[in-house]
Amino acid sequence: MDTLPLSFQRVLRTSRVKHFPKDQIIQYIGDTVNEVFFIKTGAVKIYDIDEQGNEKILHIVKTPAIVPFAFFSGEGARARWFYSALTDCDVYVMDREQLRRTMLASGKAALGLVENFSTDVHELLVRLSSLGKTNTHDKLIAALKFLQARHAEQRPSGWWRVSFPVNHQLLADMVGVTRESVSVVMKELQDKKIIRNPRLTILEIRKERLHGEGA
Repeated sequence: MDTLPLSFQRVLRTSRVKHFPKDQIIQYIGDTVNEVFFIKTGAVKIYDIDEQGNEKILHIVKTPAIVPFAFFSGEGARARWFYSALTDCDVYVMDREQLRRTMLASGKAALGLVENFSTDVHELLVRLSSLGKTNTHDKLIAALKFLQARHAEQRPSGWWRVSFPVNHQLLADMVGVTRESVSVVMKELQDKKIIRNPRLTILEIRKERLHGEGA
């Protein structure tokens, strides 16, 4: 929080913190956006559900993201997707109007939030574009690049570790294929030492090898 503008830090210090355990829904489709949630810790997934009841993960965000994205659409906006805690999350809860006033009063605070939102939208568009690829391999490579760029930290070993548990079902929900298809490609990538799992659901990525794989 220390990297945020002072005006925004003051607002967060007076905001209540709410805890969402893993898998709890934070916002439903159609909810009016009266409150906004500034992610303090954890990761939030944004998703839709298809006619067969399958999750389609559109994006995954972390601090300093504000959800729902519909906040940026103005008064009376409604959430267009589900927002759920991918991991245990703590969020600052703010009144939508309070945040709007803070952004109007502080150009630096507004710029910081818009820049982060712009980055998230860029990553979202890149990911959505990758879904048009014809095979599971290329779709999965694009998803792994996103996880490495936005949700991983480099370890002393040189591998990049994703900050939350990643299983094959999560990846399948991200790229829109079956879990079985993901398992086959992940085995191939593991054999090439592009990814590894030092422990169950812990995913580590070798950045230079991943980008050398193409897609």
